Amino acid sequence: MKQAVLRLKQSRFFASKHTAWILAGLYPILIYCFAELGQMQSLTQIFSFTWSHIRVAAFGCLVVAAVFWTVNFLCRQIWIGAAVTGVLFMTISTVEYYKYFVTGCHLLFTDLIFVKGIADVSKFARLHFNPLLFFLILLMALLTVCIWLTGARLKGSLPKRAVLAVTVSGVTALSVAVPAFFAPVCKVFGIDNTSTYNIYDDDQRFSNNNLITNFAVSINQTMTSVVQEPDDYSQTAIDDLLPSVEKEPAAAVKPNVVYIMSESYGDFRRLGNVENGDAIYAAFDQVLSESAHGTSVVPTYGNGTVRTEFELMFGLPVKSLNNAGIPHQLLKSGVEQDTFANMYKSQGYRTAYIHPYRSNFYDRKDVYSEYGFDQMLFMDNLTVDVNYYRNFIDDDTAFRQAESLLESTDDPIYIHITTMQNHQPYLDDQGEEVSNYFDGIRTSNEALLDFVNFLKAFDEPTILVFTGDHFPFFTPECNYYRNLGITVDNCEKLYEKTWLVYNNYGLDTSPLPEETFSTFYLPHLVYRLAGFESPFVDAVLKEMETRPVYSVAVNPSTNSELLDLLTYDRTMGNSYSEPEHMEMNIDD
Repeated sequence: MKQAVLRLKQSRFFASKHTAWILAGLYPILIYCFAELGQMQSLTQIFSFTWSHIRVAAFGCLVVAAVFWTVNFLCRQIWIGAAVTGVLFMTISTVEYYKYFVTGCHLLFTDLIFVKGIADVSKFARLHFNPLLFFLILLMALLTVCIWLTGARLKGSLPKRAVLAVTVSGVTALSVAVPAFFAPVCKVFGIDNTSTYNIYDDDQRFSNNNLITNFAVSINQTMTSVVQEPDDYSQTAIDDLLPSVEKEPAAAVKPNVVYIMSESYGDFRRLGNVENGDAIYAAFDQVLSESAHGTSVVPTYGNGTVRTEFELMFGLPVKSLNNAGIPHQLLKSGVEQDTFANMYKSQGYRTAYIHPYRSNFYDRKDVYSEYGFDQMLFMDNLTVDVNYYRNFIDDDTAFRQAESLLESTDDPIYIHITTMQNHQPYLDDQGEEVSNYFDGIRTSNEALLDFVNFLKAFDEPTILVFTGDHFPFFTPECNYYRNLGITVDNCEKLYEKTWLVYNNYGLDTSPLPEETFSTFYLPHLVYRLAGFESPFVDAVLKEMETRPVYSVAVNPSTNSELLDLLTYDRTMGNSYSEPEHMEMNIDD
């Protein structure tokens, strides 16, 4: 074997300096083509894109070349630069392909932060073997081996090569990350750097840029959208925003409060005609008939459960955190967070979080431990018998766990449930997808009705809040939303959810508004409905009167100084709105 390799290295082809430098010169261009082809899956499309977007393609090649030569300057041996560059960009291509297949969303720079949860991707979708991707990865490896066989090395001392590496990487980084540099770069290369507000905007920008350039755009927008401290941020500024509330006697009744955020739950009848819809939603309709209900706007579609979860737990808009993909990554670390769990806790409540899935997903176990929950129950520490629906623990199990908590304490309790049953994948070996999803929704509705029936017989006053986190994503081949008539002109419907508030003790729910509002207002409404008040709640609900919907997906141009300032204060600032200004009780 060694002799064969040696003969190859000494052959006229690989021993030639021309071969080495031709391969080194072509390698970035080839890797660019491989990476783009990996997610585009069509030679015709990549030729068409390159022909119509030659400047964008040139930029993508330059980005690959910058990485390639930076590594070469540092390591000297060209094959190392080839290996690092090839692995990096083929990984990006592969992740983009499967992410879009699973979620309908394109790869962003912020997704790299989520790498610890990548092991769960295979469970969230039926990931199929892609022969073209496999072939391209093999081809990349073969090219790298060919460069290794040439023995190509760079001359020059390490200090000189380090200067070149810093220069190339620095110019590239500045050109991508700094707006003052990236703006003219976009103009020169014809790059689409527009902000996006929904999935249709995302798809359009991606089609204008393709993979590598669009990824560079996401780096720029991540670097330039860091939440900055407001200019007028101070205790005085917060005090001026919050109304004065005199302390009143404690409420006579402290009801249990249970939130159900149902994974991928959607009432598709809002979007159009649903086959057998009456049967699918029969149990849900029964609960609706006994509950206050309406429409709220969630901050995400297809994925991003933690975005809706953040709005329900904090009562703050994701929009005020520059529409962060994972809001809790921006929080102050090592301190108790200003959540509604802590607000209820200050009123003498026990608090619990139920999520029948892995505790490390989205780092929930570590991050949510600072949210004020006395107890957190994940799939490995549930105390009731566990049943599964398809791939995940079913809703009935989660609701029975809540019943157990309600029955086990004499204190009022606040419970937040994030279900898992209806998470992807829906596609099975028979090619069924939509029907499988609706089967799951039907069983979830039946479990919800059973839980409501439990509350009817339960002798403690309890408020139940139910909403979905986002509409589900179906694979691109499904076209279900398109068949329902959803287009770029009406896609805001994909962010609208049905909420309901049920209670078992005759509570007057008429104060709940009939108009559509953003989901983050819901915990404020329920907190007041339960008999509690605070300047924070008063201020937010006052803002609701003028800005009922505060969402990038629905009205991206509107801004709220109050919401932005309070969000910064309670997530990244000094918590001037807590605790001395909060938690005043009022009588109903």
